[in-house]
Amino acid sequence: PPMIVQPYVENAIKHGLLHKKGHKYLAIQFTRHREDLRITIDDNGIGREKANEIKQLKKEKHHPFSTNANSRRIELLNKERSKNIGIVYVDKKDDNGNATGTTVIISIPLI
Repeated sequence: PPMIVQPYVENAIKHGLLHKKGHKYLAIQFTRHREDLRITIDDNGIGREKANEIKQLKKEKHHPFSTNANSRRIELLNKERSKNIGIVYVDKKDDNGNATGTTVIISIPLI
C-alpha cells in the first residue's frame, strides 16, 4: 500500500499542515478490521475547504498528478477484485463548525 498511501500523506502535509499555525499533528495508522487492512491518515490541519480557498486565491495551475494517478491505480485494482478498495474522507470540525483537520480512511480487502 505505500503507493496508495503516499499521496494522501503528501496532501495532509502540503495542503493541511503547511498553512497551519501552532501545533501540527499527523498520524498514520495501519490496523486490521475484519477482512480489511485499514489505513487511517489523520491530521489537525486547516481542512480541505480552507485549503481549496487558499489554492483558488493563489490561482494555482497545479494539476494533482499523484491524486489522479492514485485514483486510476485504485480503479484498476478494483476491476480485479470482488471487494473494492474504499476511501472515505472525514472533514473534522469543532462545535462551532471550524475545521480541525482531515481524516482519510483507506480500506484494502485482504481476501
